[in-house]
Amino acid sequence: MSEYLRYPRDPHLLLRKKRSIRRGLLQKKDLQEKRIAILGGSTTAEIRDMLELFLLDGGIRPAFYESEYNRYFEDIMFPNERLREFAPDAVYIHTSNVNITRYPSVHDTRKTADKLLTNEIERYKGIWNRVSEEYGCPVI
Repeated sequence: MSEYLRYPRDPHLLLRKKRSIRRGLLQKKDLQEKRIAILGGSTTAEIRDMLELFLLDGGIRPAFYESEYNRYFEDIMFPNERLREFAPDAVYIHTSNVNITRYPSVHDTRKTADKLLTNEIERYKGIWNRVSEEYGCPVI
C-alpha cells in the first residue's frame, strides 16, 4: 500500500502528490483492467483522481467514462451510444442534495412531503433499474 493512502490520510497531501503517487502505483504488476462510469450531478474530476489512486493500490487499473456536468440522469435514461460502447463494469452515480428535484415547502402537509420523497426515491430506482437492464453491472 502506498504510504500516502494509509490511514490517517492527509487529503491535501493526496491532492498535491496525486500524479507522483499514480506514477508509482502504475508500476505494480498484474493490474486488472476495469471500466468505471462516473455519472455526476456535480464536478467529478477530483473524485475520479482519488478513486483511481485507491483502485490502483488495490490492483485495479481503471478506465473512466465521465458524464458531463449534471448529466447523470440523461446519460442513463436516454440512449447514449458513447456509454454503451464504453461498456462499464461498474457505474458510480455521484449526486448530492443539490440534485433533489423538489423539496417540500414549510407549508406542505406530511402527506405531500411523503409523496415528494417517494417520487425522488422512485426516480433513483428508475436510474438504478435502467443501469441494470442496459449494462448489467453494479451501481454504486
